[in-house]
Amino acid sequence: MKTREFKIHTDYLDLDYDNNLNKNLVEEYVIEDLEVPQDCIESLKVYDDYVDIKLSNTQRYFNDDWYVNLQRVC
Repeated sequence: MKTREFKIHTDYLDLDYDNNLNKNLVEEYVIEDLEVPQDCIESLKVYDDYVDIKLSNTQRYFNDDWYVNLQRVC
């Protein structure tokens, strides 16, 4: 079964955030750098040690390049 929820440890994010990691910064990284289409993101939450990304159930994207890349980050 393909994953629709990703928990990425903050150490794996290629971000320079100086201990000020926030949702806008992570969302920009996910959309711009990882190329995850915004309409595929159901929710994105930032916690102290990880980021939780839930993808939409209504789309088929399991073979898309961005999906494969998102799996590699985890």
